[in-house]
Amino acid sequence: MSLDGLFLNSIKDDLNNKLINGRVDKIYQPDKNEIIISIRNDGENYKLLLTVASNSARIHLSDLTRKNPEQPPMFCMLLRKHLTGSRIREIKQIDFDRILEITFECRDELETVVFKSMIIEIMGKHSNIIFFNSESKVIIDSIKRVAENISSLRQVYPGLKYIYPPLPAKINPLTVNKEEFFNSFSNTNSGVYIFNFFYKTFTGLSPFISREICFLSNINEGTYIAELTDEDKEKLWSSLNLIFNKIKNKEYSFNIYLEKDSSNFGFYCLDVEYLKSHEIKHFQSPKELLDTYYVELDNKHKITQKVASLIKSLGTKLDRDRKKVEKQKHELSNAEDRDKYKIYGELIIANLYKTPENNQLTVINYYDPEQNEITIPLDPRLNLNANSQKYFKRYNKLKNAEEELLKLIETGLAEITYLENILFSIEECETTDDLNEIYEELIAEGFMKRKSKIKKLKEIKKDLLTFISSNNHEIIVGKNNLQNEMISFKVAKKEDYWFHAKNIPGSHVIIKTNGDELLDEEYVEAAKVAAYYSKGKNSSLVEIDYTKKSNLKKPQNAKPGFVIYDTNYSMLVEPDISGIKNLIQ
Repeated sequence: MSLDGLFLNSIKDDLNNKLINGRVDKIYQPDKNEIIISIRNDGENYKLLLTVASNSARIHLSDLTRKNPEQPPMFCMLLRKHLTGSRIREIKQIDFDRILEITFECRDELETVVFKSMIIEIMGKHSNIIFFNSESKVIIDSIKRVAENISSLRQVYPGLKYIYPPLPAKINPLTVNKEEFFNSFSNTNSGVYIFNFFYKTFTGLSPFISREICFLSNINEGTYIAELTDEDKEKLWSSLNLIFNKIKNKEYSFNIYLEKDSSNFGFYCLDVEYLKSHEIKHFQSPKELLDTYYVELDNKHKITQKVASLIKSLGTKLDRDRKKVEKQKHELSNAEDRDKYKIYGELIIANLYKTPENNQLTVINYYDPEQNEITIPLDPRLNLNANSQKYFKRYNKLKNAEEELLKLIETGLAEITYLENILFSIEECETTDDLNEIYEELIAEGFMKRKSKIKKLKEIKKDLLTFISSNNHEIIVGKNNLQNEMISFKVAKKEDYWFHAKNIPGSHVIIKTNGDELLDEEYVEAAKVAAYYSKGKNSSLVEIDYTKKSNLKKPQNAKPGFVIYDTNYSMLVEPDISGIKNLIQ
C-alpha cells in the first residue's frame, strides 16, 4: 500500500490549504465504513471523504458521488447533531504516522463554544473513525466500537477516554538529525536488510519509499546492516534528506505507476526513480489521484465479491452438463449397435420352424457375406415369434433414442459453449456495469432468478471498447454476449468485417470500413484485438476467423452472442494490442 505517513502528510497539507475555517454543511454515511463531510470555504464547496474499509482506508477530498441510504445510520445522525454548522480549526498528523486529527469549533445548546475532534486511524482492518471531546478526550462515539472482547489492549466506545493506538517506538524522520540517524544503525540487529531497516525504524515510511531510498543511494536493498560502510551510511543519509527536503518544501508530485498491461502498480506523492521505466499517470492533487486509483480498486473488489459465487454456480452447472453429455455419448454408442437386434428379429422370423436349444437359436446369418452361423439368445418365457417382436421393439427404441440423443447432445454442447463464453466474459469484467449486463443475460436465459438488489437494465451499456486502426477505422469489441450481439447485428453494417478467435471463447470484434478498402495491416490489427480479448490471450499465437458481416447468421432461438457463418478467412496472429490506439466511444 502506498498511502503511508509520508503520503498522508501531503494530504494533510492539501486539507489545511482548503478546509481551515471552512463551515460544515452536510454529513453523509453512504455505507458502514464511510463518512462524507460537505464543507464550504472561501466560496468553494468541498467533499471530505473518510473511509475505514480494510482494503482502502483513507482520507482526502473527493469529487465522486456516492449513493446514500434512505435512513442515515446512527453514527451519521450523531455527527450531524454535533458538527453541522461547525468550523474546522485545525488539521494535524499524529507523529507522522497514518493518523489524522481534525478539530472542529462547535456550539452547544447554550451557544457556548466547544471543541470536538474527529480522528481517523488508517491501520488496515483495525482502521477507525473516532469522535471525541477535544478537551476532555472523552469518546462521544466511533464508526467501529471496540469492546474488551475484541481487544484487551485498547477499547473504543462512548464514555471512555481516547488514547492513541499502541505503536512501535520509531524515529520521526521529519525531526531526526544526523547523529540520531547513525546511532539508529547501532541499535538495529546487524542481520536486518537495509530495505527493512527504513520502514521498521522510521515512522511513516512504507516499503515503497524504503526501496526508493536504497535506489537513490545505489545500495542493494538486500544488503545487511553489518555490511554497510560509513560511506554507505552517508549516502543513505543524503538520500533520506533529499526526500524529506521535498516534503518540507511541499514539492509533491502525485503519480500512479502502471504495469505493462496498464493495471495499477502503485501510487505516490513524489517522483519515484526506481519506477521511472513504468508508464506514469500524473495528477495535480491527492484528490484526483486517489479518486482515480480507488475507483478502479474498489470496482475490482466489488466485482471479485460478486463473481466468486457466480463463477462457482456456473462452474457447477458446466461440470454437470459435461458429465451429462459424456453419458449421452456413451448411450449413443450403444444405440449405434441397434442393427444387430433388427437382424436377430428377422432371422428368428425366417427360422420359426426350428427348435431352440438351451435358450438359444443357432441359424445361418443371411446378412453375413460368408453366411456364417449366428447364435441368438432367447427369453425362455417367450415363444420364437414373441422373441422376434421383443428384438424389433428394442431396435425401434434404440433408433428413436439415437435421434433424441443427437438432439440432446447438440443442445448440451451448445449450452457448454455458451457457459464457457459466459465464464470468459465474467473473468474479463472490468466494471460493475459489465457484470450487471451478464447478470441480466443469465436471468433472461433462465440460469438465474432476479434478486431484489439486481435492477433490470433498461438498455445495454453504450460505451463500447473501441480501438482505432492505422488507417483510422474503428475496431469495436464486445465484452459480453449482449454487447457481442449488439455490435454484430446492430452496430456492424454489411460491408464491415467481423473477427473471432477460432473454437475458443472470446469477444466479437468488428472493424468499420465506412465503405473503404481496408489495408492488409488493418485486418491484422483487428485480428490481434480479437486474439487479445479471447481465451487464447496468453498464447503465443491465436487462430482468428474473419468474414464480412453480411455472412453472419443467427440461428432461430439461439442464445445471445451465438452466430454461424460458412464463408470466412483465417489467420494466425499474436494477441498483442500494444501498438493499437485505444479510446472509449
